[in-house]
Amino acid sequence: MAEMNFCPQCATPLALKLEGGRERKFCPAEACRFIHFGDFSIGCAGVVLRPRENGEVTALLVQRGHNPFAGSWQIPGGYAEHDELLTVAVQREVEEETGIVATARDLVAFRHSLGGTAGGPSTNVYMIFRLDYVSGEAVVDEDEIAAAGFYSLDEMKSIDKLQGLSRWGIEQALQTTP
Repeated sequence: MAEMNFCPQCATPLALKLEGGRERKFCPAEACRFIHFGDFSIGCAGVVLRPRENGEVTALLVQRGHNPFAGSWQIPGGYAEHDELLTVAVQREVEEETGIVATARDLVAFRHSLGGTAGGPSTNVYMIFRLDYVSGEAVVDEDEIAAAGFYSLDEMKSIDKLQGLSRWGIEQALQTTP
């Protein structure tokens, strides 16, 4: 990630000062005083559960079409916008990636990662929500998302490159009460 050298609010060159026990970049312009607290992102993903006619519960998975991790399977999700509620973000990501309409019910897990991941920012918080299936069948763009569908836990055992965090999130959604 590029280093911030100028104030994003007034374009004044940033200086350094001790703030909150750490040296931080800040804007010395008297009318501004912006403080840069670091680079962060919030990711969200959804466990969409849908029962089959025989009662077997399935969860929605997507296969990534892009790197990093192209070809791997995971629950649908992405980054929340800076002005977006997390519940709205996860519903939007599920629908954008799969065409499935679902409603966020509750938060089942989160992960906090320092140092970033492949291509990601320096610090990331990742929330996993349980969603109620509303309507639709999985449809993908065959670019960002290569494939999608509903799978049982037994079927997931034979899926190559199923991300561990996604499987764990699905298990949490199945084992906990909303």
